[in-house]
Amino acid sequence: PLLLDQRFLAGLGNIYTDEALHRARLHPLQMACRVSGKKARELHRAILAVLGEAIAAGGSSISDYVDGAGRSGAYQSAHRVYGREGQPCPDCGTPIRRIVVAQRGTWLCPRCQRAAGGRVNTGR
Repeated sequence: PLLLDQRFLAGLGNIYTDEALHRARLHPLQMACRVSGKKARELHRAILAVLGEAIAAGGSSISDYVDGAGRSGAYQSAHRVYGREGQPCPDCGTPIRRIVVAQRGTWLCPRCQRAAGGRVNTGR
């Protein structure tokens, strides 16, 4: 859970971490030291894209989030994996799965985000 470590990267949070990992096709349990330079650059681009889109949409209003002007965010309608357990992956159609990583709910596509070695890792 390096991306959730506030000492490493402050403010990314569960939602945007899940979304960026999905775009970069990285499994949430992938060890950071085993990510190639190419994959790290893909992840960096995915983080920038997700954050840019989320900011443009006013953030994600999952329960009661509102901005300083009292407006709800709209990015939750663009989530590809976060909170979509059982729904089809927008890229391949495989049902989205929820696993627990560092005591947090984490959503992923077990086909697009295969674990190291290429096997489908459901987190179970």
